[in-house]
Order: sequence, then structure tokens, then C-alpha cells
Amino acid sequence: MARFVAMSRFRMYPTPAQEQQMLLHCAHARYVWNLAAEQHAHWRPGRRSAPAFTEQCRRLTEARQVNEWLAAGNADVRQQALKDFAAASNARGRFTSRAFNRATFACPAALASLPFGARAARR
Repeated sequence: MARFVAMSRFRMYPTPAQEQQMLLHCAHARYVWNLAAEQHAHWRPGRRSAPAFTEQCRRLTEARQVNEWLAAGNADVRQQALKDFAAASNARGRFTSRAFNRATFACPAALASLPFGARAARR
């Protein structure tokens, strides 16, 4: 039996202050994602494995105590970025770049559903 999920779309009209806060959330998420990707990129055979999600969250908490910019944002946003990275890293092919086999932000299947298609997205 097929399961259907209802979805709604809403248009946002943020105030300038809200827009700045959302941009800060995005910057924090991107920073944490890139940090996780960097930690995983340093792994080589014979070394300890890259830190898992719980270890990365612990390190993030320590970093927030030292870094004012990182402490200024919402912890849930950063932890969700770590969860998304862990899911993308464990997906094995679903969220990876074909050239480098590393986690990426865009899923190729999701790109195919866009109006311009996956071929145009790769250019």
C-alpha cells in the first residue's frame, strides 16, 4: 500500500533582522558541515577512524565555549548539520559525488526532479 505525505509550501517575508539571523544560521551550518568534511577527509587507512556524530557534538560544545561567533547561534542548527553530514556519509552512493565519493549537499536524484534536470545541474 502506498503512503502519501501531504506537503504545504509557504512564502516567507522576513524582516531585515530575521533575514540576518537566518543567514547566520546558514553560515553556522555551512561551517560545521565543512569542519566535519575536513575531519573525514584526513582519514587514511591505518589511522583512527574519523569522529562519529556523538564525538563531533562533544567537540562542537567545547568549541562553542571558546569561540564567540560559534556560541552566538542556535545549537540545534549546528547539530542538525552534523546529523545531515552523518546521514550523507553513511548513505553510500545516494548523497555522494561520483568523482570523489564524498558527501555532498545535493542528491543527484533530487536534482533530476528539478525543472532544468540533472544534466544541466552538472554543468
